[in-house]
Amino acid sequence: MAQTPDGTPIDIKPRSRDVTDGIQKAAARAMLRAVGLGDDDWVKPQIGIASSWNEVTPCNMSLRRLAESAKKGVQSAGGVALEFGTITVSDGISMGHEGMRASLVSREVITDSVETVVHGERFDGFVGLAGCDKSIPGMLMAAARLNLASVFVYNGSTMPGVYKGNNIDITTVFEAVGACAAGTITEGELTDIERAACPGEGACGGMFTANTMSSIAEALGMSLPGSASAPAIDRSRESDAERAGEAVVNMLRLGLTARDIMTKKAFENA
Repeated sequence: MAQTPDGTPIDIKPRSRDVTDGIQKAAARAMLRAVGLGDDDWVKPQIGIASSWNEVTPCNMSLRRLAESAKKGVQSAGGVALEFGTITVSDGISMGHEGMRASLVSREVITDSVETVVHGERFDGFVGLAGCDKSIPGMLMAAARLNLASVFVYNGSTMPGVYKGNNIDITTVFEAVGACAAGTITEGELTDIERAACPGEGACGGMFTANTMSSIAEALGMSLPGSASAPAIDRSRESDAERAGEAVVNMLRLGLTARDIMTKKAFENA
């Protein structure tokens, strides 16, 4: 059994024993066998992999593969990884119409849903993966509420688009809408900018909410050092996610939880 520096024993399965230990838990184990677990897994900590992957927005599209990397990290560190999903509302798509009323609400739904699954399934810790404006704080709020071993993984931002030899991003499109309305560019030019601005997966390419929140998560200590800045297509994203999976198991061995990291000084620093 793991121990603190002063020799106090640390239980690395503080919650999952509720579903793995004893003859009374045979039915729970039977269900877990159906998802791929076996006899050797009952002594391992169970880690939830909470992902906001979806096809609604490019911000979260690479989270499917990052979740696989996070699971690999958990497993290599001696844990069991079980993935589940949560929702996302895209601010970039929802702005300017009735749909934006759902944006802030979605943050609370994300937090509630992650907390509900982690609590109900008795996970010992979790890795939260997100990539857009409300899903990032939603994951961090869930970590704070649950106060378990937890690490956040950011999807990364998109690469810049290119128009007439210049880098552009989603802000360029908003500005072009105004320019078109003012008559300084044509609708055809606006369409060309629209087609070029978002070349692929990743959060909006600027210091908007997603990239600001990912930087805050790293400064808080809830993400691994250096993991906030790489773009979504960078190979380091997979290694960051794998290391996050390893880190959450190591947190269990050290007896560390989210509120040990998210202190008042950490918030002031962030």
